[in-house]
Amino acid sequence: MKNKIVDSHCHLNFDDFKDDLDNVITNAKDKDVDYMLSISINLEKFEEIYNLTQKYKNIWCTTGVHPNNVPKKLDIKNIIKLKSQLLKNLLKKKVVGIGETGLDYYRSLENKQNQIDFFETHMQVSGETNSPTVIHTRNADEDTIFFLDQFVKKYNSKGLIHCFSSGKSLANCALDNGFYISFSGVITYDKADEIRKIVKYVPLNKILVETDSPYLAPVPKRGKRNEPAFTKYTLEQIAKIKKIDIEEVANETTKNFFNLFSKAKDAT
Repeated sequence: MKNKIVDSHCHLNFDDFKDDLDNVITNAKDKDVDYMLSISINLEKFEEIYNLTQKYKNIWCTTGVHPNNVPKKLDIKNIIKLKSQLLKNLLKKKVVGIGETGLDYYRSLENKQNQIDFFETHMQVSGETNSPTVIHTRNADEDTIFFLDQFVKKYNSKGLIHCFSSGKSLANCALDNGFYISFSGVITYDKADEIRKIVKYVPLNKILVETDSPYLAPVPKRGKRNEPAFTKYTLEQIAKIKKIDIEEVANETTKNFFNLFSKAKDAT
């Protein structure tokens, strides 16, 4: 392949890459993964992620707080500080999106309202700055659908559902609100038949691809550390499901990335 590919969601500042990041970036480029979006999960390590974008021309980043990192004690001062910091970080040239944010009820429901409040703040900033939001959702489809509808209407937000692993109801909600859907190596797993049905259902012009590395390595690399070079396995699976050439999938998903993360066009 000679098509330029974008890994739209990876975590390159994680310790898993601290000893060989240069090699990881080189490996990615050797597999035509020319661009990567390194995702923020908290504000404390934002500068660490941002510094990667200054070292590597082909990497951008986001700014945001993962739902599992939302404080358990929350008041209006936390919300004001969050909004201020997101707006400040978005002024930097290679910060092209917000998140990841969203709702995660997998481990507990005790922090549900605080997650919702942080989710809303991210979506508000998305609308105010015309910046795409990267949404994480786990064991929270019903609330994600409800609040996604509500916040998009209220703030005119935009963005994507990352590492999609839900059902058709959430896919329809995302598409109805103009959001994109990003698929990871999960779609290569033996027990992922239902997600593969969603891949078939979602129009190609609304699909992005990602690794979520260092997690969720695709078949045939499952069980190993995931990395951006493995994006090709997700592309191959989408091509197989949709019965089209992998080059077409690569071209379209890259085009979709730049349509959504339009700031990245000016920060290459």
